[in-house]
Amino acid sequence: MIMSEFNELLESNKELEKKYLIFLIKEDKYAFSIKNIKEIITKPKVNFAPNLPDYYIGMTKLRNEIVPIISLRKKLKYESLDDENRGLIDMLKQREQDHINWLNELELSIIENREFRLQKDPRLCNFGRWYYSYKSDSFSLYSHLKKFEEPHNQIHALAEQVIEINKTLGNETALALIQRTRNFELKKMLNLFQELYKIIENNSRETTIVFYQHNGKQIGFVVDQIDRIIEIPPENIDLPDESNIFSDYLSGIGKVGDNFYLIFNEEKML
Repeated sequence: MIMSEFNELLESNKELEKKYLIFLIKEDKYAFSIKNIKEIITKPKVNFAPNLPDYYIGMTKLRNEIVPIISLRKKLKYESLDDENRGLIDMLKQREQDHINWLNELELSIIENREFRLQKDPRLCNFGRWYYSYKSDSFSLYSHLKKFEEPHNQIHALAEQVIEINKTLGNETALALIQRTRNFELKKMLNLFQELYKIIENNSRETTIVFYQHNGKQIGFVVDQIDRIIEIPPENIDLPDESNIFSDYLSGIGKVGDNFYLIFNEEKML
C-alpha cells in the first residue's frame, strides 16, 4: 500500500514538497521528505565494507549501482533491531523457565507441606509485568500475545486451588491437579513461547529507503518499519530545538493534529 502510494506520488509529482514518509525506529515515528526519496525497497543483501563508520552497515547492488547503506538505529545510537530482538527473546526464555520453576515449586510445597511463597498474581510476576506493559505495532505479534492470557491466568490461579484442595481432599488430589496443569496449561504456554520467538525473529525484517544525493549518487537508510505517507504544511513545521538530542540531524519538527514528527535531513545523516 505504501509502495503504490509512493509510486503514484512520484509519477504525478503532486505536492511533493508537502508530503512526508513516516517511519519507525524503535517505538518512535520520524519523517523524511518524499521529494528526496527515489525508491523504497525491502532490505536487500548487504555486503560488509571496511574502513567505514560503524553506522554504515555495508554496500548493496541496486540495478548495477553500488549503494552504501546506513543503519539509522546505529546512527542514532540505538542497538540494532537484531540485537534488540535477541535480547527480547533471551528475556522471554527466562520468563518461560520461570513458569516451569513456579509449577515445580508449587508441587514441592505440597509434598514438603510448607508455605508456597512465589507470586500468585499473574499481573505481578516478571512475565505479567512485561506482558501488560508491552506495546507493539505488529499485528501478528499483538494477536499472538493475546493467546497467553488465558493459560497464564489459569496457571497462577492454580496456587490457591491447590492449597485449598490439599486441605480438603488431600495431598494426592492436589498433586494430580498440578500434573494436569503441567500437561495442559503449561504445555500450551510453552508452545506459545516457541511460536512467539519465531514471530519476533520474522519481525527483524527491516526496510531500506533509497535516496538521491545532490552529487547524483544514491545512499540507502535502513529503518525498522514504514508507517505511512502524510502531508505536513510548511506552516506546521518548526525549527528544531537545540536541546533535542537529534537536533544536529533535523531539518524541522512537523505537527499534524496532536502528533509531532522529527523530520530528518538525510544529508546531515551521512
